[in-house]
Amino acid sequence: MRKILLLHTGGTLGMAPSGEPASLAPGPFLEHLLVQVPELGQLADLAVEVPFNQDSASLEPSNILALAHRVREAADAFDGFVIIHGTDTMAFTASCLGFLLADLGRPVVLTGSQRPLAFVRSDARSNLVNAVDLACRAIPEIGICFGTHWLRGVAADKLSVHQFEAFKSPNLAPLAEIGAEIQLHPGVGKFTRQMPPGLGQGIELNIHTVTPHPGMAWFPAPDGARAVLIQAFGAGNLPMDRPDLKAFLQDCRQRQVPVVVTSQCAYGGVDLSAYELGRQVEGFGAISGGLHTRWAALAKLGLVLGGGGGLAEAREAFRVAWAGEPMRDGAWPQA
Repeated sequence: MRKILLLHTGGTLGMAPSGEPASLAPGPFLEHLLVQVPELGQLADLAVEVPFNQDSASLEPSNILALAHRVREAADAFDGFVIIHGTDTMAFTASCLGFLLADLGRPVVLTGSQRPLAFVRSDARSNLVNAVDLACRAIPEIGICFGTHWLRGVAADKLSVHQFEAFKSPNLAPLAEIGAEIQLHPGVGKFTRQMPPGLGQGIELNIHTVTPHPGMAWFPAPDGARAVLIQAFGAGNLPMDRPDLKAFLQDCRQRQVPVVVTSQCAYGGVDLSAYELGRQVEGFGAISGGLHTRWAALAKLGLVLGGGGGLAEAREAFRVAWAGEPMRDGAWPQA
């Protein structure tokens, strides 16, 4: 049987029936899982660790780095990894780990649930079984297993707070569709791994994020901001007739603060050349986020800044795919 390390970090899946986080020790939690979901013991030789147990809304960069470190440290001892994680920030963790562990050569499957395992009507059982099954398949991907799909982590986003099919990868086909059989995409595991060397020791998230709305006033980015991430309208449009917006962008350019533009739309992405407004944004030195999700863009920026990079490194980072994130609409990244 394949040896799988299950890392429990908190979230809805392990909550007590009261809705409070359960008090977990690795041994009793493994016993609890095997009682509640005996199929797990038929699939794999499971080991359990609880590196932390908290709501994912309280996640810090240090938690993600600790997870990445533990997975790397255990890579020779285990055939695959399952990470139980709260759904609120799972897409961000999956993006970070997708970049940090792209060269691991082992499956890392993140999962969780919309309802606790302790509930009669819960998606936790099927998500756990599917995640462990995928982790046993020797596929070198880092992704989210939720509902009936396995999604590449660097392309995934949470789109529902109550549906069991809570996550999508809007601009990349799923790694696998899960039904009576698991149907893998032909391109699974096949992507060029080219994260710049030297990154991964830190994730700097002092990033000023902006989601514009009509009539919004634009104020200079805070003095300590290392970068700006704007979720623009449509294909990257902003109200460039506003003097305060032009002053905002000009100030960032003078301070050499990277400005990355993503879209408020889940499907499709940013093309700053498509419209005049986008071309004006680009004229101020803004960087197109292309098809990056908000979480992948934030993770990539955070890793660049955490590695000591600045404007030039950020611009280069969004020019290439590091770990199979989609760069062109409708194109599956290939090795």
